[in-house]
Amino acid sequence: MDKYVMHLFNPNAPTAKILRMHKEIIEHEQEMFDHWLSNLWEENLKNRRLNAIPFIENYIKSACNFSNSYIKSHYGGTYSSKMKIDYNIRDEVEVNQVEMLYCKRVQTNKNGTIINLPMVIDIGNLESKISFKDGVFNPPQKIPLVEDECCRTLSTTNDIDVNICLSSIKSIMNLEKPNSLWIIPVNVDIDINERKTVYVGGALCTGHFSQQEKSWYYLRKELKKKFKKASPNESVQDDYNNYNYDKWMLKVSNVNGVDKSFNLLVRNKPHGIQQQIKPQNTPVVIIPKVEYQPEFGFEKVSEEQLVEYWLDTSFRCPKTKLALVSVQHDMDLMQVKWTIEEVESLSSNGKDQMYLQRLYLTLEKLTQLGKGEYVLLHNPKKPFHVDVYQSSVYGGFNLLNMYFVLQQTEVSDSLVWNPIDREILCPIHNYFKVAPCMFRPNPDQLDIQTISEQVTKFNTDRKSKENYENAQLLRKKRIKMEKNKIKRKLKRESDILYKIKNNTLNTGNSLTQIN
Repeated sequence: MDKYVMHLFNPNAPTAKILRMHKEIIEHEQEMFDHWLSNLWEENLKNRRLNAIPFIENYIKSACNFSNSYIKSHYGGTYSSKMKIDYNIRDEVEVNQVEMLYCKRVQTNKNGTIINLPMVIDIGNLESKISFKDGVFNPPQKIPLVEDECCRTLSTTNDIDVNICLSSIKSIMNLEKPNSLWIIPVNVDIDINERKTVYVGGALCTGHFSQQEKSWYYLRKELKKKFKKASPNESVQDDYNNYNYDKWMLKVSNVNGVDKSFNLLVRNKPHGIQQQIKPQNTPVVIIPKVEYQPEFGFEKVSEEQLVEYWLDTSFRCPKTKLALVSVQHDMDLMQVKWTIEEVESLSSNGKDQMYLQRLYLTLEKLTQLGKGEYVLLHNPKKPFHVDVYQSSVYGGFNLLNMYFVLQQTEVSDSLVWNPIDREILCPIHNYFKVAPCMFRPNPDQLDIQTISEQVTKFNTDRKSKENYENAQLLRKKRIKMEKNKIKRKLKRESDILYKIKNNTLNTGNSLTQIN
């Protein structure tokens, strides 16, 4: 077992060839472990996803109250229905390929922040344990995108068609996300030169979470507070200056035979830069991953999580690095993983096209709108539809009433078992000297004589069982042979009797004819 654990730490070690000889045995035990753990999950562990943690409940309640107050103060007017965007129906415009091309960083945030994450977690040292059980919600300073003077200036100087927040890009592209209820404000301006510019504000979606999503939202905020520190060369400023502005081009090929593109200005709030691993000073995004089976290892990254990671890193800037922080369901830190290879594969194998086409379809519809204020509403009951409403001073309905009612709808929690990742070694594996998805070895000292006696007894019992089974087979075979012998004897006697009767009958017939 120790050699196998060492092999997972260093797959190129000389022991790798020896372990390949036992590949089938290892895989067999891993399959047995998965079967055992899946049964344990159904019996007991799955309830962990439903547990309501009091301090997280209070945190989410405060965040929800702030979000609802903000929405009410900024978007509390009357609205009329403008259009519906149906992502299930292919438009009459056929699109071959959509690309999101990074152009340049047009402005960097004014706050210098360094991310300092722990490299090694010692689970045996209680004094060094890092927990997230004292989080308090701090209301952020939010700037509506259309009121961001810096954004408006950069939009004019860089010939921008659509200004958009990163949170809205993620919400529009990832419609499959469960319980995805959000409002996105949209403003369309037309200047004196008849140039149209669209402002797609940040997605407002707090308040419709499952228990798992509550933990994720809480950790997302608290991880940044725990591990961010100001750069020694920078003075800490307020949140109003804490944005990056990047120019992108959304390029679409073969739209009715021609190529089409949108110049995008994407606003995002950076997490910071890391100086712990090479290359240093790389922008990093801290993303939490809640582990519900920590005593056995890390759960595999699901397809839904993979899309979240891809969206959170790919559309900040191409150099952004992902720091995946695994935290136990009781909010104790487990481990930090810096790279997720599967994220890069999502773009390379063409799976990104579905998500990029959604973004293109949305922006194509929004750029056709006239000057005014609009709101996009996504109802999780209709995941592939988005309703567009226009602010109306001449009457309409109160959109917020419908939004608040939708917040009260039932929230689903997935209880499907997620297997343990066989390739990731956790502190728990190193502590118990056990490989992922394998049973822990017997801690008692093994006695060779005892083992030999057990093996001898096992072989004796097996031989006795084989002898008994062979004797039973011989007995059955002998009985069957005797039965067949009796059947053949009866058949012969029956044939002889038939011949005698037949001869007697023939003789009688001959005498009758003579007379």
